[in-house]
Amino acid sequence: MTVEVKIYVVSTLLQELLDEASYDTRFKHKLKHTINNLQKDLDKMLDVNIETNDLSLYLSDAGKALEDSLE
Repeated sequence: MTVEVKIYVVSTLLQELLDEASYDTRFKHKLKHTINNLQKDLDKMLDVNIETNDLSLYLSDAGKALEDSLE
């Protein structure tokens, strides 16, 4: 997995965590906007199709690993 895909996966996980946060602040909105811009820029750089099952598998595995490490 390329570093760009890893960054994309991490940014997607961060977005999901922000969505789960119960608070609604300017910081949260700004961070979500920044992450969206990052993902759009990465879309342009990536030489792999990010709408594949592989990305879904990476996201699932990364999410599980993150949850395991935080417990």
